Amino acid sequence: MKKIICGICAFGLAAAVMAQVFSAKTLVNPKYYDELVKNGSVKIIHEEGKDEMMILPQTDYTSAIKANRIKKGEKNFPFVFEGLFLLKKDFLKAQSNSKDTDINIEDVSRIFRSISKMEGMKYYSFKKGKPTGKEKVLYKKAYTISGPNSKEPVADKNTGNADGQVLYCLQDDSSFGVCRYRLDYKQKNNLIYATFTSTDDMGLGPITAIEAGNLRINVLVADCGDSLLLWLSTDANCKKLIGIKDQVTESMTARMEAVYKWFIKQF
Repeated sequence: MKKIICGICAFGLAAAVMAQVFSAKTLVNPKYYDELVKNGSVKIIHEEGKDEMMILPQTDYTSAIKANRIKKGEKNFPFVFEGLFLLKKDFLKAQSNSKDTDINIEDVSRIFRSISKMEGMKYYSFKKGKPTGKEKVLYKKAYTISGPNSKEPVADKNTGNADGQVLYCLQDDSSFGVCRYRLDYKQKNNLIYATFTSTDDMGLGPITAIEAGNLRINVLVADCGDSLLLWLSTDANCKKLIGIKDQVTESMTARMEAVYKWFIKQF
């Protein structure tokens, strides 16, 4: 009987761990928590010389994210954007007209591996730090590819647990042209962490603005019960060219806004 009781307790503990639901208040830097709750988001573009992540939630993946930063060259222009969003699940259901009774981390895992769904994604262009009001198509093409050197589309691999999965994708960007990325995923309990790392040079017109491997987009999502806590980051080491600061800042900021708006409509 004692063994049976111990077995039941062990099973219950394992189930509780697997079903862990987080509290945003315990994950978010207290300095920014009130602003996050009040406005639903906190967004920061780092000043040059300030490279430390400021609003990165404290999770099991925080150390991995900090260790996976893009190295900044002394003669280059560093760009780091962070966006933190607290998204009510009822809001997500309304935005996407979803009929699902529940939203969970498996849905998030599927969404961030559904690369083909990014094709036709819209964004608002920026000029001198302000949106122009002109909506454009961000990705003319977007699809999963079979490997780092491929350009042929394959079906999205978006089922099952994503932990340890490595994918590659191609995106035809309205500003940077065709660029491929390596996608790395970590997923456990109610957390998912994904990185999109460029594997091609990225140009603004005929000029290479960001060399291959020098751009990484990070995604971290935690299930907080009735809400999802979403952290998005762009981490880049750009060539220091005339006008590059404004162009990269406006372009990358617009892309992060586009990813956020795309994400909330995918459930």
